[in-house]
Amino acid sequence: MKISRHAGQKWFTALLLSPGMIFAMTYLAVWLSTNLWLNHSFKRHLKQIFVTETGQQYRIDIGSLRSGADLNSLKLKQLQLTPIDGTFNAGSNHAARQIAELQIDCPDLSFFPFRPADETLSLRMISRQIMSSSVQ
Repeated sequence: MKISRHAGQKWFTALLLSPGMIFAMTYLAVWLSTNLWLNHSFKRHLKQIFVTETGQQYRIDIGSLRSGADLNSLKLKQLQLTPIDGTFNAGSNHAARQIAELQIDCPDLSFFPFRPADETLSLRMISRQIMSSSVQ
């Protein structure tokens, strides 16, 4: 049985316009835009909130910040906590701390760009979890 070129194009168009494909493409677009927003705006806000949450003691550098596939968690990689005063000994309690990877549950992550109040609360919670992880 030979399928004509025209029938193949119709089949491919029907596949692309099927509800499953539309959902998958939309979800991918939401996930990519959320990760772009996280890696730029959210990361900048996290750095600012982190300094205030630690009482002006530490500054944070974040290598990358990504959302989980379910948009309910954050994955932070290559975290470095550096004392702001800059005067520390290598063996003291105030040395720079490094965390290779940290995963934090963060429900409703995809709604943060639309609800700044929720973003601020979550930034404070994330800052506390980073500090508690760095102590261990």
